[in-house]
Amino acid sequence: MIRLFISITFFLVIGLLGYNYFLGTEQEKEQAQEIFAKGAEVVGASADLLKAEYEKFKEGKYDKSLENISNFLGNVKEKSSELVAEIENWEKRKDDWNQKKSDVERLLDSGSGFKDEEVKKTIKDLEIEGDSLKSEGKLLKERVN
Repeated sequence: MIRLFISITFFLVIGLLGYNYFLGTEQEKEQAQEIFAKGAEVVGASADLLKAEYEKFKEGKYDKSLENISNFLGNVKEKSSELVAEIENWEKRKDDWNQKKSDVERLLDSGSGFKDEEVKKTIKDLEIEGDSLKSEGKLLKERVN
């Protein structure tokens, strides 16, 4: 939206300057010529600046900055791959936990002859592991955000 507004404004100013340059009063023509001359100076100065900076670039002025940016991006990439690996590991452990939980539920539903102590210990272990996975998942989510 802002881009459209800027474009319309730019073309409106150019149109008004062109109109005044060719069809305006003497004062408007002088004003348009002055603006075009200043515009040409700005374009020339900008071109000179770009040429000078290009020469400095070729001489190595920006080498250290580019190296720092490259190192930063490399570190970000490395840390993000480590985080992805941690998330994948967590998801695998969560899937394993879900499978264990399903197995215990199936065994409980089948009415197999388990000792109460064994069942209670297995359920307790599953709860502890589930709580640990939840906490770790929250920490991973925070690191991603």
